[in-house]
Order: sequence, then C-alpha cells, then structure tokens
Amino acid sequence: MIFIFTYLLRYNLEAFSVEVPRMLLQLAVLLPLFAFAEFLFKPYEGILRHSSPRDALAVIKTQIFIAAGIVFFNLIARREWSVMVVPYSVAISQFFIAVVVLVGMRVVVAVMYHRLVKTGRPGVNMMIFGAGEMGIITKSVFEKDPALNYRVVGFIDDHPGLHHKKVEGVMVYPPGEECNRIVKEKSVREMVLCVHPGGITKERKSAIVDWCIARQIRVKEVPGTKEWLNGRFFTSQVRDVMIEDLLGREPIEIDCQEVIRGIHGKRVMVTGAAGSIGSELVRQLCAFYPGSITLVEKAESGLYDLMNEIRLTNREVNLKLFVGDVTNLRSMQQLFLTTTPELIFHASAFKHVPLMEEQPYEAIRNNVLGTKTIVDLAAELGVEKFVMISTDKAVNPTSVMGATKRICEIYIQWLSHKPEVKTRFVTTRFGNVLGSSGSVIPLFRSQIRAGGPVTVTHRDINRYFMTIPEACRLVLEASSLGKGGEVFLFNMGEPVRIYDMAEKMIRLSGFLPHKDIAIVETGLRPGEKLYEELLANQETSSSIDHGKILIAFTPSIDLDQTTARIHDLLDHLQSENDEQLVARMREIVGEYSPSHSRFEQPRPETPSQSSSSPSPVHPLF
Repeated sequence: MIFIFTYLLRYNLEAFSVEVPRMLLQLAVLLPLFAFAEFLFKPYEGILRHSSPRDALAVIKTQIFIAAGIVFFNLIARREWSVMVVPYSVAISQFFIAVVVLVGMRVVVAVMYHRLVKTGRPGVNMMIFGAGEMGIITKSVFEKDPALNYRVVGFIDDHPGLHHKKVEGVMVYPPGEECNRIVKEKSVREMVLCVHPGGITKERKSAIVDWCIARQIRVKEVPGTKEWLNGRFFTSQVRDVMIEDLLGREPIEIDCQEVIRGIHGKRVMVTGAAGSIGSELVRQLCAFYPGSITLVEKAESGLYDLMNEIRLTNREVNLKLFVGDVTNLRSMQQLFLTTTPELIFHASAFKHVPLMEEQPYEAIRNNVLGTKTIVDLAAELGVEKFVMISTDKAVNPTSVMGATKRICEIYIQWLSHKPEVKTRFVTTRFGNVLGSSGSVIPLFRSQIRAGGPVTVTHRDINRYFMTIPEACRLVLEASSLGKGGEVFLFNMGEPVRIYDMAEKMIRLSGFLPHKDIAIVETGLRPGEKLYEELLANQETSSSIDHGKILIAFTPSIDLDQTTARIHDLLDHLQSENDEQLVARMREIVGEYSPSHSRFEQPRPETPSQSSSSPSPVHPLF
C-alpha cells in the first residue's frame, strides 16, 4: 500500500499520469524483497500497545533493507530491463513515509492504550532521581505497568548539564528550591532512586532520603543492573530504601594480597560457622583459596543450609563439616587431630545480652569454657594463628555477656605472653552488625509490619553499626596484620541514636511516627548500656593502615593472678549459683559493673565471704 501511495505521490496523486501496468509489475517483482525483509527483522512481532524503541528500530532496519534492495535491483535492471527500474524518488520517499507511518502508528496506539487503561483511577505523582539510562528505563517500566497509575512529573539530577532539559518529554530539575516548588505544586508522593550502586555515596543517598522524609515523600529504589532479567526489571523488584542502606558506610578496600598470603592453601577452621558473622566469614574466605575450611557448628540446620549455599556457589572449595559443641573437650580434640587446622576464626558465642543476663551459667560455659577449650587446643597443637571475634560490649562491661567476652580477651592475652606458645593470638572487637540475628533492625521491621508499636528501651540510647560484610572484611585484614597478642578494634564511625532510627524506619515504610505507628519506651533491659564504648577505662588506641583498624593498648594487669581466677571460675562452674559466679567474674574483670540487673549490688570481697543464701546449683553434665 505504501509503495502504491508513494508512486501516486510522485505524480502529485494524479492516477491517470501513472503507468499502472509498469507499477504493478515492479510491485510484483519487489514483493519477495518486502517479504524477506519482514521475515529477517520481524517488525510484526511486537504488540502495538506495548511498542518500544526496539520495535521502532526493527521497522527502520526493515525499511533500510528494502531501500537498499531497490537500489541494488535498479543497478541490475537498468541495462536489460529498464521497464523494471523503480524511480529513486519512489524508493527514497517510500523509506521515509513507511518509517513515519509504521512507527507513528505504534506510538499512537501505545499512548492511547496507556491513557485509556489508566483513565478514571486516582494517580500518584512521582519523581525520579537520576535522569540517566536507569531513570529512563524506570519511567518506561512504571508507566507501562497496567496495575499501577504513576505519573512521572519530573526528574532530579545532580548533573548541571541536564538541568532544565527534557528527557522523554519530562523536565529535569536541579536539587534545591526549584525542586521544592515542583514537589509542592505537583503534590509528589513518591521518589524513586535510579542510580547505579557505585554512582552515589552513602552520605548523598542519606541526604536525599532525609529531604524526602521531611516532605513526607516515600522513597524507593530500583535494583542494581546485575539483578535485571534480560536488561529489564519489574515493578515488583522496586523496594523501599532500607535503613541498612543508610547506616552502612562506603565499601572498605582491604589489602587482598596480604590476606591471600595468610589464607591461600591453609587449613582454616571457623567455629560458630552458621551464625551471622561466621557464615559471612566462610563466604569471604572462599574467595582467598584456602586448602580447606572446617565448619564447626552445633546448629545442624544452619550448618546444612550454609553447606548447600557454599557448594552451589564455590564448588571447588574443600568443605569439612562438624556438628559439635566447642565446650566438649574430647570432641574438639578429635576434630583438631583429624583436621590439623593452621588458622582458626573463633566466632562461636552466645551474644544476646538480656538472655545471658538470666543465664550466667550458660554464658560462662559457652563463651568462656568454649573459648578456653579451643584456645588451649590451638596452643597445644601449634596452630599458626587464632583470631577471636569479640565485641564492644566487653569494654567496661555492664552485662554478663560482655564480662564473659572480656574474660576471653584476658585469657588470650595471658597465653600470648607465654614464650613456649607459638600460636599467634589476635582479638578483634566491633559493635552491632546490621542484619545479624538479634539485631534491633529486624525487630523494628517486624513491629512496623504488624502495625506497631515500635519498642525502644530508652529515648537516648545509641549504638555503633556496621554491615556484616564490612565487619568480616576487617576481621580478615586484622588476621593478616596481627603478629600476636593484639586487640584490634574497628573504627565504627558515629554512633546512631536508636530512637531516631526507629522514626526513620517508620517514615521509610510510608507511615508517620507517633501518628500511624506509635513508639513506646520500655526501659533499659538487664545488662544494657545507654552508650556503647570502644575503649575500656585507661585503654588507649592508635590507628593503622587505612584508619579503619585500630590497636587497643590495654593497661597492664597481673595476668597470672587473673588467669588463676579464670581457672577458679571454671572449676566452680558446676557447683556455685548465679550470684556466686557473677561475683567471681567481677573479681576477674575489675571494670565489670552490672547495670539494670539483679546482680547490681556492692562488690563482695570474695565469693566465699558472700552471706547470700545459695541458690540451687546447676545440674552436672
């Protein structure tokens, strides 16, 4: 049809001027060319109402091929069959008319369809931060989803070269007062961040989110391009910005070569391997080509899940699994003799402060006895290096859990000073890790999902946070830096006020704190601190390497006498009650001061002089 129309157009639409037999003959000869071009580029496969730039490109390719074919045909036919030569004006005009008609038809149908589908439903005005390729794709995805009724009323971009220009008919605004005015005029309710993960700093992202929260705009973000399917993503993949995205800091670059030298080909053991820190350590260790990794864990289900994950993604890694308790000396001896580890990461511990406050016996048995068992075996069998995962709660401890971890640090320091011990012992301390089991963030998220209230123990309580991968990267680097006896602590950045974090999480979920979802103060829990600390009384530190790792210099104490008390504590573990055990811990850790706890009392002179009536002793095992 377009060919015939173009022929008529050449003669000013005067049909009597056209040589109809010649035109029909040329059309008959060219029909195979038209059919072959359609078969080759398949412009007919696209659904008109869902037309995209790819469909338009298919049309253009088809018409270019047809035009080139007509030119080639003319070169052959002009000598012998001049009657078959198609006028070049017809070939050129047909190309432009066909492209305009076929592409224009697709555009009109697509626009009409989407307007008809969304007519009559309340719309949501949204803006997109990022006017690059991701932003353009996001606009297209949102506008084409029939289940949604979003209207993109503007882009926001930091790039000055894009300001006050239009992208797909939508204006790009600079951040600032003009953007504030547009948000008010257009009643913008949602913002979608469309920036590649490496293209925006955490600080900038946090500033954008804060700006949106202040204007009651819900903030979402599209997944990274690695998560797209065939170059596309779906609206179901768009998620709310999470608090972890804002609290985590910029990725830390570690000295991989140094870490590889310390791990490559080594027989590595990880205790507590299925826990939050232990499992991430295992994932990262796989990248450094160890000779083998022995996973020690008493939670069989978690160990089984980790095994399947690692074997799916790192099939070449030699995994050895052991279900067992680190406090079982006989079991651990057999494990050490069969696996002969060269490098140990000791992440096994009870970490929940309120639970351990109620069960000091279990905290001491698992944390102190378990650590001593593994440490003694490492020293006895000549393990090259031992890395213990400690916590900032061991600093000026106010809880049973924190005190047990400080006792572990002291015992390791004592062994490090013994000349006959060849194992290099390293201790690492860090604060709360985002997303770990027992973290406050999953608790808040579940409370918000249930409609509240969100519970905060104290309005002024604050905590340090870092991501699990970041913490494990620093543990690995500290392991390569440690020469023996060091206590490494990590630069945790600025502390975060938990009450402010709860408010921000509620707003990020699209609700108003104190109106849609209440925040309730429940009071500090047993053993809980108001403020976390990184250094104990009289401790000092110095920064090394990239400034993210510090060495703590602890005040000198009588290690032999203190270690004798640790042995005494474990000797009486089965025979004394909670109060007596805690009293012994207070003797070992001079700075331990129970807070908001049943153990908060004047320091007794010795456990034997305590006049309190004994509680039932714990059963023997």
